[in-house]
Amino acid sequence: MQRRLVASTVLCTAILVPLPAMSGCETAQLGNLLSSPTAMELLSPLVKDAANSYISNLTDLTAMLGDINSLQGVLNFIDMIEPTIDQLKSAYNTLASTTPEERKWLWEAFGPKIKSANTGFLNQSEDLTGNSTWTKLLNPVLDKVELFQ
Repeated sequence: MQRRLVASTVLCTAILVPLPAMSGCETAQLGNLLSSPTAMELLSPLVKDAANSYISNLTDLTAMLGDINSLQGVLNFIDMIEPTIDQLKSAYNTLASTTPEERKWLWEAFGPKIKSANTGFLNQSEDLTGNSTWTKLLNPVLDKVELFQ
């Protein structure tokens, strides 16, 4: 009985003793705990899948745009792009419906990849829309792509 009392007293004292203020080193360690792997673990599988799908589909779309070098290439692109745009929209809708907390984790875990995919797409689409004939054909299709930001 006496041991239990001593153990309880020690435990209560340890809990109630104030922690020392954090120095720069300790806050840096805390920052490391909040880095990408932790954010990745906090995201639901649905959001992770949507982020990976968004990045993958936008990267594929950008690559397809990069392969266009003729009017026939533009027409072929338009004919085959609809499924990719549909998958991209689905992923976008999932990402856009995240809570503010999930959005924070999402940007921590996937932010650089999403930004890179967005930038690549914008650069490639701007390069192709310099041709006025191609622009008239491509803009209606490219306008369907909503970038997650």
